[in-house]
Amino acid sequence: MSYITVKAPNSGRTAYRVVPNPDDPIILQLDGELTRVLDISANGFTAVSDLLTPGRRYPYSLDLPTARAPLSGYVDALPGGDEGLLQCRFVELGADDLDALHAYVLIRQKEAIRSIRAGRGG
Repeated sequence: MSYITVKAPNSGRTAYRVVPNPDDPIILQLDGELTRVLDISANGFTAVSDLLTPGRRYPYSLDLPTARAPLSGYVDALPGGDEGLLQCRFVELGADDLDALHAYVLIRQKEAIRSIRAGRGG
């Protein structure tokens, strides 16, 4: 019997990540500053930021294009990210916020699949 070993870097995030649609972006305020979301999952997101420090907790407000109301709360900025990028993990999400994130990720996954199929001519 053959075995396959798969190794991936530990980012502290275990959910499927999607890239926001550039034509319908996610509006993120992180510690009161507007910043760009590069990818997002039900566990967290990667944002562009040189101003915030990994290893700290920050307040956020997140306006998803598919959500009825903005999400808000706190995120932990994870250590070990690339320079200029900040990986953040949501802290104690409520059920409604988690549902909104799952719905957004699912919609973006479906859009990506349709885009791939359209590119292949079918």
